[in-house]
Amino acid sequence: MSQRVSGGCKCGLVRYEGARLDVPMFRCHCLDCQKLTGSGHSEMMALERDTFSIGADCRTYEMLGGSGQPTFSGFCPMCGSQLTRHSTRMSDRVYVHAASLDDPGLYSPAKSLWAESAQPWDAASIIAET
Repeated sequence: MSQRVSGGCKCGLVRYEGARLDVPMFRCHCLDCQKLTGSGHSEMMALERDTFSIGADCRTYEMLGGSGQPTFSGFCPMCGSQLTRHSTRMSDRVYVHAASLDDPGLYSPAKSLWAESAQPWDAASIIAET
């Protein structure tokens, strides 16, 4: 049975829950994640799309991802917390930002994506492939 997780935004307006997808958790250094989070990277955990639910107040920003396919970023309209990312390319999953989890300790990154885009001041956070 998949592990159920829940989380939400800073102000509590938007809540979500779903079952964890058994794929590696990761740290993404792409320029989109840098801009969306206002930091050097984002920390992402995949949830099964079919089990995922999120409050109706969540707002979505659509953009083109590095693949050229549409990607969507979910956030709270009140406090601005980044909550989700998903794409048409990987339609079976929704990624949640690890810090938005009720228990962020469940997050354990296994790898870094887009490490070549990491800012020099964030290079120490790159997870080396083993």
